[in-house]
Amino acid sequence: MKNLIIYFLAFNFMAVSIWSCSGNGDDPKPTKNTVVNILVKNTEGNYEANTQVYLFSSSSSIDPKNALKILVADSQGKASFKIDEISGVSGGSTVYFKVLEEIKLNEYNSLGSVNVTIIEGKTIESTITISERSQYGYLPSTITSALAMSEYNRWKNTQVVTCGGGLRVVAEPTSNTLVEAVGFGMLLSAYAEDKATFDGIFNFYKSKRTSEANNMMAWSVTCDGINDPGSATDGDIDVAFALIVASKHWGNTYLESAKEIINIIRNSLIVSCTVNGESIYILAPGYSSGAWGGCEMTDLMYHTPAFFRIFATVTGDSVWSELADDTYSLLNTSVNSTTGLVPDWQTASGTPGPGGRVGYFGYDACRAPWRLSLDYLWNGNTKAKDWAGKISGWAEGVGPSNIVDGYELDGTPIGTNGLNSSFLGGFTVAAMTHSKARVDNFGSVLSGLNDTYWFNLNTRCLYLFTLSGDFYHPLKK
Repeated sequence: MKNLIIYFLAFNFMAVSIWSCSGNGDDPKPTKNTVVNILVKNTEGNYEANTQVYLFSSSSSIDPKNALKILVADSQGKASFKIDEISGVSGGSTVYFKVLEEIKLNEYNSLGSVNVTIIEGKTIESTITISERSQYGYLPSTITSALAMSEYNRWKNTQVVTCGGGLRVVAEPTSNTLVEAVGFGMLLSAYAEDKATFDGIFNFYKSKRTSEANNMMAWSVTCDGINDPGSATDGDIDVAFALIVASKHWGNTYLESAKEIINIIRNSLIVSCTVNGESIYILAPGYSSGAWGGCEMTDLMYHTPAFFRIFATVTGDSVWSELADDTYSLLNTSVNSTTGLVPDWQTASGTPGPGGRVGYFGYDACRAPWRLSLDYLWNGNTKAKDWAGKISGWAEGVGPSNIVDGYELDGTPIGTNGLNSSFLGGFTVAAMTHSKARVDNFGSVLSGLNDTYWFNLNTRCLYLFTLSGDFYHPLKK
């Protein structure tokens, strides 16, 4: 019996060996090596690196949840799809490759697409030429349009009060109004398409124009009087830009008002300074019977390059484009190379705190990440992206829940009022330039704040509009 078992096992071993050698067994099939290489280019013919390419089975689908595969194009703009590894795609089938843009949370449009018929065992190369994006970066899943509008309504109900035939936005104390608050209010109501509120605030602005401010609004006023008749440049820039947004909703009368203010700023507040042997344009921070500050005193936060590029378009004046580009030269003079933090006030050559003004990252500089990030979010400016990535990366290291309201440029915390939306929100917008994971991390904390102080609530609403996709390039809509 033992010999019989040995004979049986030997026979089976030989049979298996013969079967294997015959090639008729269950060996894996040879790899077909079916590949589709998608090259992503822009309209100028340049490759678009780090762009997500989506593979769909349907020509009409633009929902990423229905994508069969998602790849990120490499530094040469190429996304290489190994078709053999993708379920549901076989030889002879037609598939659709697309580049999408998230215009609001979970709302997409197609920037470009190409359809490809699969040939087994072949490598196919095809190109997607993408149209101009209306927004770059990443929208967080933790911030919604509903939250932004809810906070807008809370802002309007608590911060906007009647004054004569207009509306004013309160400051501290509530009897005061600052031109920066007026600018905030006009930006918010323009993007909310709230014409009654917008017109009321603009009427207030016009009622507070002074000759000392060169027919711009006095920067500090009450309903019945004027505390200081000079101007503050950031407020007037926001008002002019808000009027451009309003013109897209309600007609060219608003555009003509915008051009009037833009022309005043251009002729009285743009100055030329020599920095590191280079001539650059910067903004004087105000006008009081003449421009004050300038090369010896300016404020990076007053510079919003994305707004300036739109000023250049609507006026045809290239000095605004130059001012936008030169903003990054001004940034580079004062930015901390490790943290990315910048001072509230600086000289054109980068010395922080001239004239005894604030030389750390405070309540002026906290808005700079929002203002400069817009130049990437709207225009794809890589200088804005690089800086926003650095400063939001530093803030991520601190932890969104641990952010305070003031830092030395080396990152030493000096704030005394703890976490608020003015600071956290700026870092959150900057995180939009880096990754969805980073901006979601910040957004989850920002969404839960309940600011009541006027400045923090105003800036909170502006940040939320941006994070929800509701603060958009007005000439691309």
